[in-house]
This record gives sequence, C-alpha cells and structure tokens, in this order.
Amino acid sequence: MVGRPPQTIIIAQSRAMQTAIADVLPRSAHCISLSHIMKKVPEELGGLHEYEVIKKAFTKAIYQSSRIEEFEAAWEDMILHHRIRDHKWLQTLHDDRKHWAPVYLKDTFLAGMVSVTLSEREASPFDEYLANHTSLKVFLNSYNQCLKEIYLREALADTESRNSSFMLKSRFYFEMQLSKVYTNHIFEKFQIEVEGMFSCLSTRQVSIDGSVVTYIVKEHEVENVNEARDYEVTLNTAVAEVLCACGLFNLEGFLCRHALCVLSQNSFEEIPPQYILSRWRKDIHRSYILDYGCNLIDTKNPVHRYDNLYKCAVKLVEEGRKSRERYKFTLEALGEILNKVSLQDHNTL
Repeated sequence: MVGRPPQTIIIAQSRAMQTAIADVLPRSAHCISLSHIMKKVPEELGGLHEYEVIKKAFTKAIYQSSRIEEFEAAWEDMILHHRIRDHKWLQTLHDDRKHWAPVYLKDTFLAGMVSVTLSEREASPFDEYLANHTSLKVFLNSYNQCLKEIYLREALADTESRNSSFMLKSRFYFEMQLSKVYTNHIFEKFQIEVEGMFSCLSTRQVSIDGSVVTYIVKEHEVENVNEARDYEVTLNTAVAEVLCACGLFNLEGFLCRHALCVLSQNSFEEIPPQYILSRWRKDIHRSYILDYGCNLIDTKNPVHRYDNLYKCAVKLVEEGRKSRERYKFTLEALGEILNKVSLQDHNTL
C-alpha cells in the first residue's frame, strides 16, 4: 500500500470484517464480493418453494437494474410475490446492499475486481493454491509462490501484448488509438464496447448548462431487442469529462459504449488521457513487482529463474533509460554480460 490505505477492499460477507475495516481503514471503500453471494444462493435459498423462480427474480434484480429505483422495486416485488420478507439471509443482504449491489457501486472505483455481469466470474488467482483447511504455514508459502506466478504471468502477458496486433472492428480512430496502448485482455473488453455502439439507437441532447451538456443514449435491451433503455451521459467540453449513468468506467476502468457515442458525436477522435489508466497500458513498468532474494529462488525451476531474471532486467532497463550516458553504459554492459553468458555454455560442455 506504500503508506496509503487501499482505495477499495473486497471481502466475503462478514459483519465482523465490515466493522473492523470501518474502524481501521475508514477512508477505504469496502465491498462484498458479489461472486461470493451468488455462490451461496443454492445453500441459502435452495429450500424455498419455487426456488428456481425466486433465483431468476433475484438474479434479474441484481444484474438487470441500471438504477437504484429499479433494483429496489424489483427486490420488493420479489419479496412480496414470494412472501419471503422474513428470510434472514435476504434481510441481511438487503441491509448490506450498498456494499455489493452493482447499482450502488457505480461511484466506487473497482477496475474490474468485482463481476457486475452474470456472464463474468470473479476468479481469485489463489484458488488453486488455497483451501478452507490450509494451515497458516502452508498459506504463507503458497501466498509467496502465487505472487511469483502472478508476476510472471503478467510479465508474459505484457510481452505478448507488445508483440501482437488486433483487427479493428470499426473506423473510429479511438479504437486504433487504444489498440496501440491497452494490453490484449483489456483491449478485447474495450472492443466489446466499440461494437456495442452499433446497438445504440440514438444520442439525443437534452440540456446545456455552460460547458456541461447532457445527452440521452438509447440502447437496445440485451435480453429483448424490441425494447430499449435510456442512459444519461454528461459531457463537460471544457475539461473533456464524460460521465455515464451506467458507471462502467468506475466498475471496469474503461469507457462504455454510451460515453463513446457522445464523444463521437462531439468529434472527439481520441479518448481523453484521464480515461486511459496506466494499469491497463502495455508499455508501463509494473512498479509493484517485488524483489525476492536469490536464496528464495528455486534455481532448478526454469519458471522461477525466468521470473527472477526478468525482475532484475526490468530494474536495469529503468536505470539505464534515465540518461544518454546511462543508456550507452547499460548497452555496453549488457553486451559484455551476453558474451560471458555464451562462454558459460562452452565452459559447461
């Protein structure tokens, strides 16, 4: 955390944890994992009469509500229709709704850490290493090993992103702009929004207040193409700030199709720089890569050797690029090292 509290903390539903976080880290937003909640649905609601119907109504209220009023109305309808107002788990969930329901999290920066669509699943990188019965000693060893694997996968993904290109799906310049900037994984997600622009039926200006212009973007419903939904988008032309009621930028970390429609209508060829997060760039140095001492490296494992050498090389590149003199010295030193490494192969023959 580098001396700063985390911006957002995601936990399983736990009253004790929620209280502790509020006391110790009052400035951090804390969210309850929606994936964890959905996993508990069969256990908590499975015994109810008409379980499948209730589950469908529960899921629809969560994932198909774009406004708080819609969520609350859908929840109330589910409770009344199925006579489950006294259900303890549902009562607790509703009490905590501001910490897990997507409609309440639009102002919380999550950057894709919480699944907000039914098709997504929150997958923890620690799942394959940890279980409920894992001891503290095994947990600590597994945690360090998992971090190493995560850093290696990110390094390999960055390398792949820098050496690959995408087929564009539109003539919008901002798609080409971000194809050169985003990692492959994020650009694929962004392209879905670019394609989604074609499902937006109209972009209508409804009000002007100085430099702030408000639009309504009408989009086909995903479930029913015969129906459409309105999204309010505001654009401050003075500072190139665009905000959409769907809240995708805070939830995922890139602009939504509705914001893109408004930018396009206002002749913005490029995405404003404040909406291109450094965490999604393929040309950025991941400063959180940790330094593990050589004594912690399993030198018999080629993955660990690559991981450690890569981190050392990144540090060297960062230092070498700071001046022309450092660059020349680093380049010469690397040439000498490469020659010595080649000689090492001959010496072992």
